[in-house]
Amino acid sequence: MEDKNSLRIIDLHADLPYDIVKRRARGEQGVLESFHLRKLREGRVTGLVAPIWVESPYKPDQALGRGLEIVDALINDLKESPSFRLATSLHQYLDEESSGKISLFLGVEGGELIGNDLELLRDYWRFGVRCFGLVWNERNLMADGMDHAQDDRGLTDFGKQVIEQLNELGIVIDLAHMAAKSFWDVLGTTKQPVIVSHTATPRHRALRNLDDDQLQAIASNKGMIGIFALDTGAMPDLESYCDHIEYAVKMAGPEHVGLGPDFVDYFLKDLGADPRTNVRPVDGLEDHRKLPAVASELASRGLSNEEISMIMRDNYLRVFKQVVG
Repeated sequence: MEDKNSLRIIDLHADLPYDIVKRRARGEQGVLESFHLRKLREGRVTGLVAPIWVESPYKPDQALGRGLEIVDALINDLKESPSFRLATSLHQYLDEESSGKISLFLGVEGGELIGNDLELLRDYWRFGVRCFGLVWNERNLMADGMDHAQDDRGLTDFGKQVIEQLNELGIVIDLAHMAAKSFWDVLGTTKQPVIVSHTATPRHRALRNLDDDQLQAIASNKGMIGIFALDTGAMPDLESYCDHIEYAVKMAGPEHVGLGPDFVDYFLKDLGADPRTNVRPVDGLEDHRKLPAVASELASRGLSNEEISMIMRDNYLRVFKQVVG
């Protein structure tokens, strides 16, 4: 593997906005700088897809207000955090990376925050949103999440309008948490590559994984799959995590795989009854500091420096460049 100091990593799914709004509500400031910067630097992270995730009690009626509250908290925290910037184009990301800044690619995880209003989607684009996940686990006006895997109705007419608008605006579509019929309907509608920011392969016995057909379909779409680092009973350690990466590479090719760890280290003491606390960190991959170990493990398995760079960073930049510019 190439020198660790030259390694650059993009995390496809980091719930930093949620952490920021929670901490700032308690009176804390400079959350990115104080609580996240050191781990990200040690982990060689230069960019993160940071989604706006609205908690279920706010949905649907209060989702817009909560979403705007989260955006406001994030923007204020960025003003206090000189090491971070919001990236809304590839050129901006590369400029920030060259100057030593860490970029946040603002995302959405769950389309409830726009209700049934496409103008609100355009407003979120103006705020800087460049990645949009239609669902979390629930059903909304656009599509169905994994809670409705057994009665998945697929992409709605409004959902199709959203896909068309996302393509037109230049926003990356994220299919994480999406039930199967909705997944396939989106792929049949979009004219741009998509991502599945945090998921796993059939090696992982979990509802949110992708099957072989889905992995291959993402490759045909020229999109990418981010592998999450959550142990729900079948991904206990770093080696098993890399097994999933290897499987995804085998099925989709190294140019369509990335890292979407969905770390929970900054939630474990803070979220109480939140559903994400029923998972455990992967041993040896507990937080952002450990991400370079993934590159080392993949190198030991025979992946080339070029393939590792694709998985660590470059695949997302390729999709981002094509969709966003």
